[in-house]
Parts: sequence; structure tokens; C-alpha cells
Amino acid sequence: MTRILTVLTIILLTTFNCFGQADTIFIKADHYKTKKFDVAIFPANYFGLIPGKRFTPTKQEIDKAEITLQNSLKIINKQLVNQSSTPIIHKNLKKYKRQYFGYTDKNGDRILLINCFWSRNKDDTERWLTDQRMVLDGGSCYWNVKFNLDKNELFDLDINGYA
Repeated sequence: MTRILTVLTIILLTTFNCFGQADTIFIKADHYKTKKFDVAIFPANYFGLIPGKRFTPTKQEIDKAEITLQNSLKIINKQLVNQSSTPIIHKNLKKYKRQYFGYTDKNGDRILLINCFWSRNKDDTERWLTDQRMVLDGGSCYWNVKFNLDKNELFDLDINGYA
């Protein structure tokens, strides 16, 4: 029910353009790909449901988050929630594409929202570079986590459920 309300809120806010969008128009995220990861870096002016004051993450901040993902994801994923019939996320991290969104929380900490989804080798669409990927269900093929840049820690791991 909560997810349905979230989707409806997105539709309503998109329709009525209620966000304080910056003067520049968002067209496409910065595609940053290495041998270890494939990410989209969304700018501060991206039109989406990201809390707090927005900022555009730098490649150095993405590198910092990626190192922490590689080293700490297994620790916060120890309960393996929703990973019985879908991939175990920390064992398959390279197979996920990631979208990065930056914001400042109510305490003034800089947070990266990392939105992850299973990458299909034959998936030639570039829609993931223009829109935040939001999927209901799908198990661990779709998950997100937050990274506090100021405290250098991962938190709020959220793995999709099943239909």
C-alpha cells in the first residue's frame, strides 16, 4: 500500500510540477563506468523525489561510496532479506547498475542515495540515465542503500520484496 501511495504521489507531483526545479533543464545523468562499476550520476536539478537540499555527487564521492559498498555491503546485508530466490547482492555487486543522487539531510550530512538494479547484458536502453528506476517487487534484483559521505557509512539498506 505504501508503494502505491508513493507512485501516486510521484504522478501527482510530476503532473503539477510542484518541485522547485533549478533554471537549467535536466537531460541526462553523467555516465561513469569503470571495470568495477557502471553508474549514473544525477545532477542536483534532477526532477525526482529525493529528500533534502540536492547536490550533484562528484566522481571522487562516487569512488568513495563504491569502495565502502565493496567493503561493507556484506556486513549490513547479513540478514539476506528477500534474497532466497534472487541474487545475494553483496556477492553479485558488479552485476548491478547504480544510480546516484546527492542530498543534504536535516542534520547537514551529505548523503548519497544509491539506487541499484540488476544489469542485463542485452539491455541497450539508456532510460536508466534519464529516469530514477523505481520498481515494485522483483526481490534483490532491485534495491537501494544510502551512504553518508561525512561519516563514511552505509545505512538504510532496502531490498525489494516479491509479488
